[in-house]
Amino acid sequence: MELMVRIAKAFDVSVDFLIKDDKEAAVGKIRNQELLHQLEEINSRPEEDQETVVSFLEAFIKRRKFEELVHG
Repeated sequence: MELMVRIAKAFDVSVDFLIKDDKEAAVGKIRNQELLHQLEEINSRPEEDQETVVSFLEAFIKRRKFEELVHG
């Protein structure tokens, strides 16, 4: 469950949103179709692989937010 919470935070969605099998709702929140496709692929991978991707995304997002703060 902790992994789902981390994924939801990384994409600024609820865990409920991630759990529901509602592609139309996902498309409404995630507009980039390639990103949506990649998330669907990752979702079918073992939890260890998913954890690696979530860790990467968290680091990437934190870095970008930090850069925005520094550079305005």
